[in-house]
Amino acid sequence: MLIACIAGASVWSCGSDSQDNPEENIVDAVSASSFSYVSDVATGVGLVFEGPTYRIKYNEDALTAEVKMENIRFADAMSPTSYLFSGVPYTVEPRSKTKIIDIDRITPDSDKATVFTDLEIVALPTENIDGVDMDGVTVSYRVNNSVSVTNVPYRAVFAGTTETVNTTDQSSFVSTETTYTVDIDPRTMTGVLKVNKASFAAAMPQLGTMEFAGLAVTIVDGGYILTCDSLVPTIGSTPYPRYTVTNLRMEVDLHGDSELKFTCMGIFDVTAVYEAAYTPSK
Repeated sequence: MLIACIAGASVWSCGSDSQDNPEENIVDAVSASSFSYVSDVATGVGLVFEGPTYRIKYNEDALTAEVKMENIRFADAMSPTSYLFSGVPYTVEPRSKTKIIDIDRITPDSDKATVFTDLEIVALPTENIDGVDMDGVTVSYRVNNSVSVTNVPYRAVFAGTTETVNTTDQSSFVSTETTYTVDIDPRTMTGVLKVNKASFAAAMPQLGTMEFAGLAVTIVDGGYILTCDSLVPTIGSTPYPRYTVTNLRMEVDLHGDSELKFTCMGIFDVTAVYEAAYTPSK
């Protein structure tokens, strides 16, 4: 996982950095449209709060960041609150150029009573996927050791490698062209998986984007899981029972590697792996 590239986590007290210097190289990143899933650490009960925003200014000379959290809530009775963290250290993954914040303990600049722990922020560089520029900012943390917060984008895009094994003869087919889009409705905790350039066999015709609807969504720390026992995919609103999908399970780590598995037509075992979760650039 990308997060494993960090040499070590740290304890950090926020303070002033020198990001007001106009000569310094500052790069901005902002989270996509998303919701917060706030889970009680003791009971496991989760709440959904829509509309949080995370803005990060990366000082590429000092390798420190300013993190601003806006419209944040941890409980129904809590008013929307903003938090500012200055001088937060980050690292850059050498191969992907992904910026990674991983802090064991940190307090906001003006609120030392609120303690954030296990703060993880991953910011992806821009990547063109299916002709659209994508990036991504993923965030998770704990607060006062009482709640666990995962920021979940309504839409995430995954590109990687898809391998299909024909269980009748154990032959395999690999595609790097297929991409996957997940849309989540936090009110119903259901998801739709859209498969673009679906290619699960060499002779499979290109029929357009396949949709797998009605997937159950379970939020976990730093990500989510999609599941469905059986579904009939649609292509252009037309159902295709010939391509019935069974035993679908997608485990998403918003900070790193993810994996999708399902069986198509009863004989094709499909496994797709991805290194990152992208969102359309703003």
